[in-house]
Amino acid sequence: MSLNQQVTHLKHREGADTRTKYVAIASGKGGVGKTILSLSIGKSLSQNNRKVLIIDADFGLSNIHLMLGITPQKNLAHFFFGDASFDEIVVKIEEGFSFISSGNGIYELAKLPKDQILNLIRRLQELAEDNYDYVIFDTPPGIHDDTIAVVSSADFPLIITTPEPTAVADAYALIKIINKENEREDFYLVVNKVESDKEGKKVYESIRLLTERYTTAKVNHVGNIKFRKNLIRRIIEQNPFEKGFMDDVYNILSNMNLEVSPRRRGFWESILSRLIGR
Repeated sequence: MSLNQQVTHLKHREGADTRTKYVAIASGKGGVGKTILSLSIGKSLSQNNRKVLIIDADFGLSNIHLMLGITPQKNLAHFFFGDASFDEIVVKIEEGFSFISSGNGIYELAKLPKDQILNLIRRLQELAEDNYDYVIFDTPPGIHDDTIAVVSSADFPLIITTPEPTAVADAYALIKIINKENEREDFYLVVNKVESDKEGKKVYESIRLLTERYTTAKVNHVGNIKFRKNLIRRIIEQNPFEKGFMDDVYNILSNMNLEVSPRRRGFWESILSRLIGR
């Protein structure tokens, strides 16, 4: 298939009626609970009869498998470079709920010829959209090209922070840069490790005031997660699904209309444009 044919194929599929929604979970700094939130959202959706795939996009520091006590033999980099099939890189957590470790990451593709990039993106797109209702990206913390590309392209860009001043400042900085560079306006916000909902609302208000003053972004506060000491023990035991945390996640999901139609410009086409400038 020629380069132009592959571009046409990708855009045609993007215009089709797909059931798959893309959720990107991001943070301005590490240690705020991004990975445990990704896993808990995935589990919550799968318990509601949705087929969910998590892509651990924290390139070089993938840790979903560590939280679950699972050692994947192959990762997304192996798939991209032809060393593994899709079946070999998908790791089943439970029925209808799987994850992929990303290895060296999507931006390793930028080193490949454009026709090969198109072919690989097309294959991954087809495999994801033929098998899953939701694809969740656990992105790298901080402000990186990988994070900006994935969050900008997702149907649901979900930012997580904590009340810690540096975490709040970094969450705002991430939103501001994505808004300025890629004109993304809608964001969802979760505040983790709060003592009360009042504390979470205060964090949200501080970010909202900044975004309204200095950006065109709109931040929707979809919920808070209480600080729980026993969650640390659950993570150490590699069984991170704590009931109280999961209850908070169910509340967050109830505030997000995850059944809305995907954005007009699809996820993979948007990713592609950032990889090869199309």
